[in-house]
This record gives sequence, C-alpha cells and structure tokens, in this order.
Amino acid sequence: MKAAGIGVTGAAMLLLAASTACARPTCIEVQGEGAVIGGDLPSARTEAVNRAKLSAVEQVAGVEVKSRTIVQDSALLDDVISTQMRGVISSYKILSEQREGDLLRARVNACVEPVNARTAVSALALNTSISVFLPSRRLAASGKGAFDDENILSQAVIGKLADQGFTVRDIAESHALKLKDIENALGGGGQPALRNLIYKHLTNTILIGKIEPTLSVNKGEDAGYGVTMPFNSVTVRLAYRLMARDSGGKMAVLAAGTDQARGMAPHPDDAYAEALRNLAEHFTPLILNKVHTRLRELADKVTVTVEGVKEPAEMFALREQIQKIAWVADVEDAGVMGEFRVTFPENPLYLASGLSRTGFKIVTYSRERIRVRKP
Repeated sequence: MKAAGIGVTGAAMLLLAASTACARPTCIEVQGEGAVIGGDLPSARTEAVNRAKLSAVEQVAGVEVKSRTIVQDSALLDDVISTQMRGVISSYKILSEQREGDLLRARVNACVEPVNARTAVSALALNTSISVFLPSRRLAASGKGAFDDENILSQAVIGKLADQGFTVRDIAESHALKLKDIENALGGGGQPALRNLIYKHLTNTILIGKIEPTLSVNKGEDAGYGVTMPFNSVTVRLAYRLMARDSGGKMAVLAAGTDQARGMAPHPDDAYAEALRNLAEHFTPLILNKVHTRLRELADKVTVTVEGVKEPAEMFALREQIQKIAWVADVEDAGVMGEFRVTFPENPLYLASGLSRTGFKIVTYSRERIRVRKP
C-alpha cells in the first residue's frame, strides 16, 4: 500500500511538473516600428515596442493573418495591446533601437504566455471573415480517385462571398486541413482541428465539406428499346457543415446537411463540371443567407459621438459618412447633437478603424462608445 501511495504521489508530481513546463512563457526576439512625429522619440519608442509585443503574441499564438493588416490605425493597436494583452506578456527587454528618418525601429525580447496569447489574439477575429475548404474527389474509371482542393463549387462560393464583402481564407492554399479532419468534423468530431484553424486565420466562421461524384449514366449505354444514351451523366453529392465559434470559444453548427446536382455532357469530365456548376447555383445562396442571418444576430449598437457638431444639417452629412463604412448596418440619431447609435456586427475596434480610415480622428475608444473629431 505504501508503494502504491508513493506511485500516486510521484505521478501527481510528474503531472504538476508537466503542467508547469507547459505554462512557462515563450521568449522570442521581435521587431517593431514607430513613427517619429515632431521629434517625439519617447512616443515613437512606445509605439515600436507595442508593435513588437503584438508581433510576439501573434507568433506564439500561431496566427498567419497579422492584426496590423486588419487594424491599420496605430492608436487603436496601442489600445488593443493595453487592454487585451494584459497578462499575456510576462516581461520584455529592449535590445536595440535604430532610427531611419521619421521611423524608429526597436528590437525587443518578449516573453509571452502561450495560453493567454491565443485568447488575446482571438479577440481580433473577424465575424465577416470565413475559412472555406470544399475538396472534390476526381472521377476515376475504377475505384475512388484522389481529391482536388480547388474546384468549380469552392471557387464559386469563395467568389460570391468576396463579392459580398467578406474576407475569405481559402484553406486549400495553406494545406492546414486534411481530408480526415473534414470527415471527423462532418461526423460531429474534429473540433480541436477546426478551432485551431480559425484561430490561425483570425476568422470566426468556417465552411467545410467534401464532394463525391458518381458516373450514373455512360455515353452509349443501352437505354432500352434500341436507344443508346447520347451523353454521360454525373451526379455530385456534397456533405457540408457551416460552423462558427461562440462567445465561449466552442464551435456551433450554423448549417449542416447534404446537397446534390446532376450534369450531362459528351465527356465525363465535362458532365462533372456541369454538375458542380448546377450545385453551386443553389448551394451558394443558401450559405450566403445563413452567414448574413448570423451577422444580423451578432450586430450590436455602438454610440459614436462626433465633437463640434452645431447644426442639424451636419448630422445628415455625418450619418451618410458613417453609413458608408464597411458592415455598418444602420445609423440612428441618438437624440443629442453629434451623437449616433451605430449597428455593427463586428468587434467595435473595426468600426473605430473604419472611422479612422474615413478621416475621423479617434479621441477615445471603448467597446460601447467611440468619440471622434470631424474630418
């Protein structure tokens, strides 16, 4: 009994040691840049160090799409770092600085908590960004053919989503997801692989599936009564899932099921292509409807206050400017001069970034209220 007790204690110690090892921060060297405005070196240094910190967090979290390309306003990035990165970087040290004209580069050694890094970076994920992977099996004379990552259906879906203003991450290009991951997910499993994928691409929604073709009728086949078939007929069957990450980080199914279509042509490959085009015609609108429905459900109201508005006529012009920002669903007067209630389906950080790119100067920012100056 005593030996058993020692064994249990030893196992517990090993588990604790492993847990401690996994919790250790990862220290890496990164570089950041800051603009020197009016000779203000301290502010440029702060910006450069903050950008270096964010780069370190993204590298440790394994993110491919850099948040700097999504949120282009440096002040907003600084705000993200100061609010969402608390507890992520345990320590840092400036290794070197180099000034080139109006640019200051800082090289920093930053120690990042891996678990906290992923949580912090995932807050930057876009609801209007979608990862797509719909491979199709090739037609084979006998047995099953290999899968093609890109095909007529997947390109039609990606193209339509892009036309609607969505940012689409084509997973086929990164080779980050394998067929077995799709099959697991379609069967109700495979959640970790999908969560890792949307973290990596900073998306909150993923469309996955696989396409299986069947050569149902061969050209020249006897149809009876002395009639032979003039065309090949191919039926394609799609099994799919449209999934999104909820507020708790778990994957929720927005839509799932099967769909099929048929194509006819003299050559089997042409019949297959025709079947995929027919499938795209009724499958793509279904997916777009589901995604837009989710965005409407996610939309929240943010108060935007514009300083210095004195005339009612200005309100009309300002409302029109704000309405033109990407993904703004509605702009209402809040009953106070210069104040609007904006319906927006994204993290308000992106509304602030859109306001900044439109020419407004951000004065203060929070998730509920953004204060700006007129362009």
